[in-house]
Amino acid sequence: MTSDEGETYKFVIPVKPEGNVEDWMGRVDAEMKRTLHFLTKEAIFLYARMERMEWIKKQIGMVAIIGT
Repeated sequence: MTSDEGETYKFVIPVKPEGNVEDWMGRVDAEMKRTLHFLTKEAIFLYARMERMEWIKKQIGMVAIIGT
């Protein structure tokens, strides 16, 4: 996924573009939520183990805001 700001992240489980577009987009949406949940949990785990500015620079913006 790539945001308008240019931040990118990869899905934990890639979604193949196959089947009906409505079903495929539903799977993309579900995987986006699952991946962001995973990235947020990982970031919160690392928060106490890293220098704050280093931690912020390693996260995508949404995850840094949630974790902070």
